[in-house]
Amino acid sequence: MTRIGRIRIGLGFAAVVAMAVSQGALQAQESWLIGTWEATAEATGMPGPTISMTWTIEAAEDGTFAGSWTGAAQGQSYTRDLSDISVDGDAFGFTVRIEDQGQTGNFVFEGTMAEGEVSGTFEVRPDGMPAVITGTFSGARAEGEGARR
Repeated sequence: MTRIGRIRIGLGFAAVVAMAVSQGALQAQESWLIGTWEATAEATGMPGPTISMTWTIEAAEDGTFAGSWTGAAQGQSYTRDLSDISVDGDAFGFTVRIEDQGQTGNFVFEGTMAEGEVSGTFEVRPDGMPAVITGTFSGARAEGEGARR
């Protein structure tokens, strides 16, 4: 293969990568998950408070998602950044990093959207341990947020 041939391949590869990044940005900008959602969560098999949650997700310039999560229970409220935000058709997921009273871990959500409402499961996973709490959540787009999809 000649040197010119390698340059063509290199430019072709760069074009494919650029198209993939552009497509990812387009998908993030058009995703049904973008916006503000309100939900409640309950732990499975444990008496305790219902957690009220609000999360807001937006499209980042690089084609990924960014967002924040606020949870409230028993008179306390916490706001955290979201990470690992993903959407695949009607399925979605995200992670909330927990850092409270010297404890660290992740609050991991996985769910689906059907008929404008979201529902799914969550796990609380302290660092280095399996899930210690599991539960379910359900909710809908926040009041005043137009339906997307």
